Amino acid sequence: MTKNKLVMAFLGLTCLASVSCFCQPSLLGAGLALDRISLPPGFIISLYAKNIKGARSMCVGPNGVLYVGTRDEGKVHAILDRDRDGIADEVHVIASHLNSPNGVAFRDGALYVSEINRILRFDNIEPKLKNPPKPVVLNDNFPKEKDHGWKFIRYGPDGMLYVPVGAP
Repeated sequence: MTKNKLVMAFLGLTCLASVSCFCQPSLLGAGLALDRISLPPGFIISLYAKNIKGARSMCVGPNGVLYVGTRDEGKVHAILDRDRDGIADEVHVIASHLNSPNGVAFRDGALYVSEINRILRFDNIEPKLKNPPKPVVLNDNFPKEKDHGWKFIRYGPDGMLYVPVGAP
């Protein structure tokens, strides 16, 4: 990943230009061709991983594992590019059947996942991608209403985890 990165949203697809593009195969077959996307000079776009339906928020762990939360699919994926060729070699489902697990953040060996009504932590996740641990529930007191309830999370420079609460 030595090229410039450009994060862009394009027709509801989450793309990392010059590194990856998460696209639903059905949309690619419906006439969306990556070579038709216009990018600034020095940027390229390519398909990084297949079948990551509903990819939304992403974060990268210290070992290069890309974690992807979904808003509508109820899953969190871990995606690995072991040979660093810009194409995913492995995709693991870290969790499924979650309540709109949109937000993901990584800190001190743990993956944090935000659902509509709670925040989860998967401790020491990177060596356990094939057999993820059960999550620790950090907070389950958030509103349960889905309207405006999905959460983007991120650690701030002050070391605090920031979690929005929408207007249900």
